[in-house]
Amino acid sequence: MLLSLADKGYKTTIQQLGLNWERVRPSEHARKQSHKVEIGEIDQDGFLLSKVGTIPKVPSVSKTDFLARKRFGLRVVAIDGYVCVEKHYEGNKSSFVNEIEAHYHLGRAGCNVPVIMDVDFDNLTLTFSYISGPVLHEELAKRGAVVRDRDIEENPELTRSGRRKKMLNRILEGRRVLSEVIDSNFIELILAELNKIHEARFIWNDIKYGNIIIEERTGKPYLIDFDWALRFPELGEKTFKILSNRDIEKFNACFGR
Repeated sequence: MLLSLADKGYKTTIQQLGLNWERVRPSEHARKQSHKVEIGEIDQDGFLLSKVGTIPKVPSVSKTDFLARKRFGLRVVAIDGYVCVEKHYEGNKSSFVNEIEAHYHLGRAGCNVPVIMDVDFDNLTLTFSYISGPVLHEELAKRGAVVRDRDIEENPELTRSGRRKKMLNRILEGRRVLSEVIDSNFIELILAELNKIHEARFIWNDIKYGNIIIEERTGKPYLIDFDWALRFPELGEKTFKILSNRDIEKFNACFGR
């Protein structure tokens, strides 16, 4: 039932990403070892350290400049001609289960989220369909907003700041150039997705520019990263409203609502 959602969910082929399958296709020996082919590794700021050369429209990074991820590892892989993102939960069972539950229910609710393409219960990894398009976080950074981790680490004042101050600074920096990247209609579409999440009785708990992708074919927002999402199917309406308002407050802060 879980993986059946992948049949009708969002998927990106090798060709749509601009890759030649001949460069990616595994050897006979490799196919016997695994049904996945690694394309590259994603760093803390979302840049790809590619194993197959430059990929058009995908921000890339050299091995020297690669910034290791602080939480869960991410790899871009190919499965049966489709591009996917493999997430390693580093033994964190609660985050692993949270994300499975969230993607299953949110997919059924019609939310713009990736679909789960593969599950490894032994090694605690999930593989999601790759959403093709720029991450909002990176588009803001291109216009001068100091939101990348590598840029913050180069700023002595921000480096010495606490976690909350860093978060607020990212929001202020993003808001400064937000109108150069998205319009009010796109913001309304994000809010509509957030409302669908709440209607499915989930609290996202992780609203930020780095978790919103501007899908290249439709221009619509797709939401990622639900390992902190929690479902409250039987919670009373008033109590759930209090919790969901925390999501709304974070949304308002990020998008000036």
